[in-house]
Amino acid sequence: MIIHNKYRSSKDVWRFYKTYFQPGFGNNINALQIAKCYYSNKLYDENPDIIHLKLAMKWLERAQDICHGKGVSAAYYLNRGWDVAYPETSGYIIATFINYSELYNDASFLHRAIEIGDWEIEIQTDGGGVLSNPSQKVVRVFNTGQVILGWCLLYEKTKNNKYLEAAIKAGDFLCRTQESNGTWIQNTYCGVRTYHARIDWALLRLYKLTGNEQYLTSATSNIRWVIEQQRSNGWFDNCGFDDDAPIMHTIAYTLRGLLECHEMKIEVIDHFDILPKILSATQHINEFVKIKPVRKIEGLIPTSIQNNWVSHDEHSCLTGNAQYAIFLYRLAQITGEASHAEIADTIVSALKKTQRKSSDIKEINITGAIAGSYPIYTGYCSNSFPNWAAKFFADALMMKNFYKQGLIILA
Repeated sequence: MIIHNKYRSSKDVWRFYKTYFQPGFGNNINALQIAKCYYSNKLYDENPDIIHLKLAMKWLERAQDICHGKGVSAAYYLNRGWDVAYPETSGYIIATFINYSELYNDASFLHRAIEIGDWEIEIQTDGGGVLSNPSQKVVRVFNTGQVILGWCLLYEKTKNNKYLEAAIKAGDFLCRTQESNGTWIQNTYCGVRTYHARIDWALLRLYKLTGNEQYLTSATSNIRWVIEQQRSNGWFDNCGFDDDAPIMHTIAYTLRGLLECHEMKIEVIDHFDILPKILSATQHINEFVKIKPVRKIEGLIPTSIQNNWVSHDEHSCLTGNAQYAIFLYRLAQITGEASHAEIADTIVSALKKTQRKSSDIKEINITGAIAGSYPIYTGYCSNSFPNWAAKFFADALMMKNFYKQGLIILA
C-alpha cells in the first residue's frame, strides 16, 4: 500500500491527545481511554493463532461492510474513522479471503472475494489501469499489478472469464506504459522503484494463464532493472517511497516480488539467479530480528533501514513485519531451511502482542485490527489501522500453520 507518512516525534502524543478533546468525537473520558491505551506502548496477551486470525478476519469483514460489500476500507483512523474503499489493497485481500475460505471451510469469504473482484471491474478505467482512489481518477501501475493478482486467482477459482478479461486489459495497460529500460515512470506514486517487482509477479501470473509473450517480456525487462539495483552488500537502491531510507513495507514488497518471480520456474527468469540475491539481503534483515529488535521487543524490526544495513528507528512498521514473516515462510518452503520459519515465528509472536482483542470504547472500530506502526503515534501510517496490515497479518498466521503443507497465498 503506497501511503507515506513523515515520521513524527513523541510530541505527537500531546497533539493526538488534544485531537480527541474536540467536539464530535465521543467525550473526554473516551479521549483519556484512547490516550492511555495507545500511548502507553502496551503489548497485549498472546493467544493461540486461530484466535488472532479470526479477529483479524472479522475486522476485515467490518472494513468491507462499511463500504457496502464492495471494496475494503483503506483504514480506520483514530481521529476521523473509516476511509473509503481502496482498490489496490482490496485487490490483494481477494487472496486472503479465498485462502481463509478454503482452509476454514467458510464460503462467505469466497463470496466476499467475488464482491471485491466485481467492484474492481466496475471501477477499472477504459484504458485498463486501476485507480489509486475511486473518488480521484488517478491511475497507478503498482495498484494495477496488485489487482491483477486478485483477478488471476478469482479466475482460477471460479473459471469466470470476466476476471481473466479484466486482468488482460490491465496487463496490456502495464505493457503499454512501460519505459524502454523496463521501468515504469508514468502513473507511479514516486517514480521507478524496485518494489515494482510485485508488478512483474502479476505479469508472470498473467503470462502463465494466457501464454501471451508480451507479459513475459515486460516482466523480464523490469526484473533485469530491479536486479541491477542491488549492491554488493545485498542492498537494493531505489527501494523506498522516496530518497529517504526505505521502510520494511517496501523492502518486503521487493523481496517477495522477486521470490515469486523466481518460483514461476520460467527459463528466461531463471537466468537471473534470483534466489542467492534475495538471501544476501535476507541475512542482514534477520540480524535485526535476532539481535537488534525495536525497543528490545523480540520480533519487531525497525521501520526503516539505511543502505549500510543500519537503523536508528525506535518504531516498527507492523505491515512490513507481517510481509517479511510471509516471505520467510515461503523461503522455508523453497529452501527447506527451518531457520527462516523460526525467525518468522518470532515476528508473528510480536505482531500478535500488538493486536487489540477487545474494545470498550464504542466510538472506535479497532478490535482485531493491526496498527500501522508500533508505537502507534509515530512511524508508518501513524494513528491508524490500515487494511493491508490486517491482511498481511492474517496471511502470516495462515502461512505459519500451513506452509509445511504447501500453502501459498498468491498476493
